[in-house]
Amino acid sequence: MRSAISNLVYNAVNHTPAGTHITVRWQHVTHGAEFSVEDNGPGIASEHIPRLTERFYRVDKARSRQTGGSGLGLAIVKHALNHHESRLIIDSSPGKGTRFSFVLPERLIAKNCA
Repeated sequence: MRSAISNLVYNAVNHTPAGTHITVRWQHVTHGAEFSVEDNGPGIASEHIPRLTERFYRVDKARSRQTGGSGLGLAIVKHALNHHESRLIIDSSPGKGTRFSFVLPERLIAKNCA
């Protein structure tokens, strides 16, 4: 789970322009706990959304491993979330920003840990 969270935060920091506002949040929802990373950056075109979790897929084909990572980050997130009975939800609009989120089922959340 740590790798999923760190990959989502890393992507928000490294794939948005300077000055972009990034919000990282955990919140209790009806059916579990929701984690989200949201930004007001340039957004992602809709044709890329279905492929973002494919291994080695890059939105910017000009980037190489030396300049832009391995293209495995969101594939790792998808795998980790599947292991915890969750899935990655991606909402994005060009010019308005992107939101990556997932919900962990209630049964995986520690009770009374305060």
